[in-house]
Amino acid sequence: MEQLIKHIPRIPENQRYWFVRTNSGEYYDSFVNDGFIGIGWNQIELKHLKENRPLEDIVREKYKNENRPNYVANQIKTFCNDMKKGDIVLIPSSKSTFIHFGVIQDTEPYEEEIPFEVENIDEHPELLFEYEGVCPYRKRRRIKWVKVIKRDNMDPQLYKLIYSHHTISNADGYAEYIDKSLFDFYIKGDKCHFILHVRKKEHIKARHLIPFMSDLLTIADRNSDDEIDIKVNVQSPGTIELIGYIPIIIMVSVGLVGVIGGRVKFFGMELDTPGIIGRLLEWRRTKQQEQNQGQESINEPTEQQKERLVANAENLDIQLPEQLQKALKAYAEDVNKQISVTEEKNKENQ
Repeated sequence: MEQLIKHIPRIPENQRYWFVRTNSGEYYDSFVNDGFIGIGWNQIELKHLKENRPLEDIVREKYKNENRPNYVANQIKTFCNDMKKGDIVLIPSSKSTFIHFGVIQDTEPYEEEIPFEVENIDEHPELLFEYEGVCPYRKRRRIKWVKVIKRDNMDPQLYKLIYSHHTISNADGYAEYIDKSLFDFYIKGDKCHFILHVRKKEHIKARHLIPFMSDLLTIADRNSDDEIDIKVNVQSPGTIELIGYIPIIIMVSVGLVGVIGGRVKFFGMELDTPGIIGRLLEWRRTKQQEQNQGQESINEPTEQQKERLVANAENLDIQLPEQLQKALKAYAEDVNKQISVTEEKNKENQ
């Protein structure tokens, strides 16, 4: 099943995260449209970071009225030195209505040539309309934007981060919430995260949620004696997250697809197309037999449980993870290519 695993997003264990302000949203569009983030204090140039004297002394020299030179120096050093290629960046729009997620693309910051009028816009009010929203920051980092989320649809735990007033804030403490915002089926370290979306907007009925959870855990227990963590955040809509060792969660996901996969379409492709579901379930059965050799099979979902699982999934308006759908689609394409190659070879040998 390595063919399937290779299509699952993998987040490095040492992944770092940053929240960067956009001057109350004024430069949000500029950041997004031009693929960068920036920081002010233009009189502090990149060359100053290489001088053999404290940066805060240079800040005092360049900005004599600045009453927080240490803060300014630390923010600039964070932007230029601490932020690295591959780090994830979040930026807010005006009033934080939207949050954009991106990945730093460059190994070093760069300096952009800025029109004199933009840098000194306060002295040229007649040009405000022409240069409205144009970012005047010289020091920049190149960003590849990967996702945008409306604040109302974000995990509430991220609100604390959004309300930070620092120009740049380290967001490593919010890693799990950022990861879940970016992916709903992913690998990090030796664990796989599997997130089901509960899309029902009305009140969630206990008689739908509790049996669904019970039957889902039956599938999970059937695949392993190892503990599987579960996190439920059902707020109409909400999520149900399973966390466990990679092969175990993949087998759970395959088992769930085996139960309800034939009822849904992924990207217009029926997952019960001959061979695809069968191949997935056969792999799952083989792995299961390897783990349970000499042990009696337990907790196999009955037909009644399967029917109940499907019915409650429909009542809760459950959506399987988007990344799982993509991984299965890519896996199906790989399988079809292999079949085509085999058929061509057979024709040549005839």
